[in-house]
Amino acid sequence: MPARAATTGVVLCGGRSLRMGRDKSLLEIGGRTLLERAIAVLDAQADEVLLACGPAERYEELGRPLVLDAFPDGGPLAGIEAGLSRARTEWIAALACDMPRAEPSIFAALLDRAVREGLDVCFLRTARGVEPLCAVYRKTCLEPVRAALGKGERKVVSFLRVEPRVRAGEIELEPGLAVNLNTPAEFEAEVGS
Repeated sequence: MPARAATTGVVLCGGRSLRMGRDKSLLEIGGRTLLERAIAVLDAQADEVLLACGPAERYEELGRPLVLDAFPDGGPLAGIEAGLSRARTEWIAALACDMPRAEPSIFAALLDRAVREGLDVCFLRTARGVEPLCAVYRKTCLEPVRAALGKGERKVVSFLRVEPRVRAGEIELEPGLAVNLNTPAEFEAEVGS
């Protein structure tokens, strides 16, 4: 498995939180914001953690390097492109800020499988399907991701269709680890659990 120094963490925190109605990255669970929780998960796995904060600088107060979207309205795929562009490492570990149950062990398992099998990307799979916002991406994904964005694609896995030579894999872990919080009801259910 790659050493910490071979991995850059990228927290995807540039969304508009439309369904939540307020900036979900700043919502707190157990005294920490969702953004702080995601940073802590990636700190355990990566040498550096970048904040893919969308088209404008946000969260400077956290003292982390910020990466901005180069593709307007590109969604999380633009955040992944920004992270891959800025990373000086072979791998990035990408995590959406709205996944409070994610653990460092997920990224260790993703990297292990990706390296062992010579993959370019490895996703977490859940009962709902592939979770591309909890995944590891090799630098070899950068040009396919840029090509997908250049064609107007916004779905994160669209780059796999644009460049079919990208080798992708996935792992299945405990289903509850990949909970996304997109609405006030989902957030309240998580706080109450």
